[in-house]
Amino acid sequence: MGFTRREALASLTGLIAVPSAFAQKRSGPGVTDTEITIGSTAPFSGPVSILGTLGKAAQAYISMINAQGGVNGRKIKLIQYDDGYDPGKALEMTRKLVEQDQVLFIYQTVGTSVNNAIQRYLEPKKIPQLLIMSGSNKWSDAAAAPFVVPGMPSYSVEGRAYAHWILKNMPNAKIAVLMQNDDFGGDYLAGIQQGLGARSKEMIVAQTSYETTDASVDSQIVSLKGSGADVFFSLSNGKYTVQSLRKAYDIGWKPQIFLPLGSSSPTAILSPAGPEKVVGAITAAYGKSAADPQWDKDPGIIELRTFAKQWMEGSNPNDTLISGGYGSAAILVKILSQCGDDLTRENVMRQALSLHDFATPTILPGIKINTSQSNHAIFTQVWLLRFDGASWVPFGGAVSQ
Repeated sequence: MGFTRREALASLTGLIAVPSAFAQKRSGPGVTDTEITIGSTAPFSGPVSILGTLGKAAQAYISMINAQGGVNGRKIKLIQYDDGYDPGKALEMTRKLVEQDQVLFIYQTVGTSVNNAIQRYLEPKKIPQLLIMSGSNKWSDAAAAPFVVPGMPSYSVEGRAYAHWILKNMPNAKIAVLMQNDDFGGDYLAGIQQGLGARSKEMIVAQTSYETTDASVDSQIVSLKGSGADVFFSLSNGKYTVQSLRKAYDIGWKPQIFLPLGSSSPTAILSPAGPEKVVGAITAAYGKSAADPQWDKDPGIIELRTFAKQWMEGSNPNDTLISGGYGSAAILVKILSQCGDDLTRENVMRQALSLHDFATPTILPGIKINTSQSNHAIFTQVWLLRFDGASWVPFGGAVSQ
């Protein structure tokens, strides 16, 4: 753990001389001798605009890398457009990125429905769709999504981890589920059901859904409380997660709460909801939380805080969305570093599927990043965390599913 800032950056970015055997120059769209242009859309506006922080953090990280000289002598140019979490708009903006901006590949798009929409356009063109922020199970399937590499654990991996905890610690639980009515909610629920196995139908006593155009989920929460459930899964995003937590507390419902890892930010979710209303909730993570005092002397968290202070002025370094964007961009830089001077779409995809025991500075102990041609899943392990009123505290070690 005790390596210097310079060593950490060198290991992360690969800003070293590329071996001559590595180095025949080949390039695809968006690549010059001095620049690599890539593209992304993100929800900078709309119902889950807080998730736009992922894109802002990634852009800031790239600015930091560029200030240090870039990757193998080239600067990274990340073009980002606001998709408002709307699949139609995301498709329109992605077409612009490919056909007008001539990007090498698409990076870090947020949301299952958004990525479903753009995959149908990108796949026939064999354009890589890298480190997307959706845990839909299909993205890890090399046959179903040959040009996609997910940037987070699958919802199924996460859901099974929660279910196994319940079976061990609350074997007589009655479970209520609020879910976003799309693949995001459906895949999470499927993972929970798989983890519960034969007891799924018995233990899940109530479930309801919402649309991302709905004004509120208050009525759904009242209905779920009426089921008598003592476990509550809020398989939701953004303002809907905040609403669900507030309403459950306000009507006196105090179940064991589970939150998806992408909907557990202390800054964006728990603070608006009221931290006191979420004490004891459980989530999953693959990265260390800067809000957890146990990591105060950890080199990776020190680097993250330094980064946020210098490159995201006025931001809260404890925001897990900043950490998520930071880690995603670190993996991106690793992939580009491995490409050397062969910056074709084919080699970018090859290198994205050749990661071996890689770890970003902020990844939790015991978790390693490995990919292959047959397995596109970057993360197959998570930790469970419990909220203590101030921060998420890891417990139990890395869980493989």
